[in-house]
Amino acid sequence: MSETKLTERQQKILNLIKESPTITAKKMSETLSVSQRTVERDLSTMKNIGVLKHKGKDNTGAWVILKRQ
Repeated sequence: MSETKLTERQQKILNLIKESPTITAKKMSETLSVSQRTVERDLSTMKNIGVLKHKGKDNTGAWVILKRQ
């Protein structure tokens, strides 16, 4: 797979996850001042390209960064 360039917001999301792997999309949206749906769309994109994944249940799981961009 070729190197995928993340947007600035996606980079910020990765930084938030690095600081707190159990952070919720709601908390990320509040921190970044964007809608929760926007964060969820970015998370979905990053999962699809193999940058991160979510382990565990939705409300008690944690994010795992698979590769740094």
